[in-house]
Amino acid sequence: MRVFVGIDGSAASCAALHWAASFVELEGGDLVVAAVRVPPYTEVWPEQMEERRALETERLEQACAGIGDAVPIRQYLLEGDPGAELLLAADSEDADLIVVGARGSGGHRHALHLGSTAHHLVHHTRIPLAAIPSSARAVWPAPIVIGVDGSEGTERAVAWLADYGPLLTDDVIAVHAEKPLAQWVPVSHPNSWYQHALNAMQGWVEPLRKVELGARTLVLDGDAVDALTDVALEQHAGMIVVGARGAGRTGASRLGATALKVLNQAQVPVLMVPAGM
Repeated sequence: MRVFVGIDGSAASCAALHWAASFVELEGGDLVVAAVRVPPYTEVWPEQMEERRALETERLEQACAGIGDAVPIRQYLLEGDPGAELLLAADSEDADLIVVGARGSGGHRHALHLGSTAHHLVHHTRIPLAAIPSSARAVWPAPIVIGVDGSEGTERAVAWLADYGPLLTDDVIAVHAEKPLAQWVPVSHPNSWYQHALNAMQGWVEPLRKVELGARTLVLDGDAVDALTDVALEQHAGMIVVGARGAGRTGASRLGATALKVLNQAQVPVLMVPAGM
């Protein structure tokens, strides 16, 4: 497992770095940490440019020093557009997971505000991405919540969790939520939407049960985003895992997907597995 972390000095990126280190410590592998230096919009003297690079390199080294010797770390400073540079670097490193803070330095209300580096990565990454809020503390084992609906994206999310979940937890809560158009029979009736969903979930979570992850199942009447975030808070989950749908008509965009909304609203770490990976 190679985990690639992008940091920017914010509280959320600091939390992301520590979360990623704890993940690598459990799963094995190495950690690659990158900071991105945005070029100045005005011309500066070469001496000033070197001073800024040296200062940012020092900050990067200090951040990595806070991890200690628990995991192997490589670090380097990039320069350019943060979203594009992080994706290129993660690809060149053959990374298995990208980890970033869930909020940049813009101070917007939403965790992944429009235009943020994290938002760009969510739209364009081809490998799993974890977004970590500044309040997150990596304490394993902890329950993991996963959203399931039988789609290709959630199938891949289940497969990812089956591969990497056993070292993190033995308590997975699989959540399926929908808003039925009509309810002609009570939910206890064999032909109700609820019973159909409950039966379908047994197949959806089978890969998790094969690796003894428990996989408790919850079928809820309501919005999927609210259901996932509420259950995660109630269960003191260490992470929410969601699958993204495939690319839409605007290239790699996943706008409107449940995964993106969960990433915007959740107060716990969220790991998104893209479809088609």
